[in-house]
Amino acid sequence: MTDEQHRPLPAPRNEVRGAAGVASEAVDIISRPVEGTHRAISDTVFATLRKAGLGPASKPAQMLHDGISAGVYSAVRGLGHAAGRGIGLAAEVYREASGKADWTPITSRPAGAVLTGAINGLVGDHMVALDNDLAVPMALYTSTVGDPEDGIDPHAQLRLDDIRVADHPERDLSHVVLFVHGLGETEHAWRLADEDSAGEGYAERIASAVGAVPLLLRYNTGMRIAHNGAALSVLLGEVFDAWPEKIERLDLVGHSMGGLVLRHACHAAVLAGEPWVHAVRRMVYLGSPHEGAPLAHRVDQLATQLSRWARSRTWGEFLDRRSAGIRDLVAGVSDTDVPLLASSSHHGVAACLTSNAHHPLANILGDLLVPVDSARGAIADVETLPSSHHFHLLNDPRIHEHLLRWLAVPDDGASPAVVDDRR
Repeated sequence: MTDEQHRPLPAPRNEVRGAAGVASEAVDIISRPVEGTHRAISDTVFATLRKAGLGPASKPAQMLHDGISAGVYSAVRGLGHAAGRGIGLAAEVYREASGKADWTPITSRPAGAVLTGAINGLVGDHMVALDNDLAVPMALYTSTVGDPEDGIDPHAQLRLDDIRVADHPERDLSHVVLFVHGLGETEHAWRLADEDSAGEGYAERIASAVGAVPLLLRYNTGMRIAHNGAALSVLLGEVFDAWPEKIERLDLVGHSMGGLVLRHACHAAVLAGEPWVHAVRRMVYLGSPHEGAPLAHRVDQLATQLSRWARSRTWGEFLDRRSAGIRDLVAGVSDTDVPLLASSSHHGVAACLTSNAHHPLANILGDLLVPVDSARGAIADVETLPSSHHFHLLNDPRIHEHLLRWLAVPDDGASPAVVDDRR
């Protein structure tokens, strides 16, 4: 038997059941720091009463108050879990009655997919641990490859057993460009409306201008960055094996965390001897925090400080529920442990809020989330996008011009890495 025959079939997904589970977990998570704050305030009040000489009289009242409040919060959590289980069971009965293997009414719509991506960014690793149906599986999606008139969805999950890109002779099937989104996003983020883009994203415009086949990745951004990189490496290996033609050139574009995932994917492929990595020619990083994101570091520090004091410990525990993916953004990627791929050229774009990239505040403010220096990392070929924030990087005509300049260059088969020699 083959490995595919040995591989267990995935359990049917029921996103309504998953949403009910997320809601009940949210009630549980949020109620705990609220209860802790309530308890801290009441303890302070009763302590003041004792100092005022009302100790004997206040003790029974405090015991009664604490017992009632603890019971109320426990009841709220219990009702939340009961409601979640009830809705989940009803959704499962409906799914079975309708005869659907998978019921995905939430992520099948762009708004639902975006919301689910944000939730996974916050607690995606916990959702995987709980086997929640809304945990985002890694998958590739097409973009402008299909044509509705041909019965092909222009935005659909790529099925490796039925790749339809062969129906489009105007595409150079040997040249693929992969776009990888950032934290809390999905592949829909690349299509953020811009007044100069007519609602199109980089993938659509690059495909038209360069003739390459664009693919968009969706993944659980709450998981460890290294884990997502390793999973992407395996997925790309499967794509290369199933592709209708030999892929001669693979260009990689990542926004924010996506750029770090790409670095890990290439590094994992090199270590595992995956042949697909030899086709990588250009790697582009849009606001990727190679040296870490200060905001993630501040949250980490705040959680540590809050956990030191009894009155705020529950809020520290609340912040500690943030995903492993967010935690990984504190340090970024080590150039020693995860070196830039030597067989590819590396390019980047760093945004800054100031109108001048050389303004003293340009690096301090960065794009609100990533400083300019962190977005540069060890990459020498970095363009700066002034008067812009982190999410402008997802769809901006100025970046489109840079992408064309980098991705439309003919492949000479031997592109050296562009690395900052000053480091």
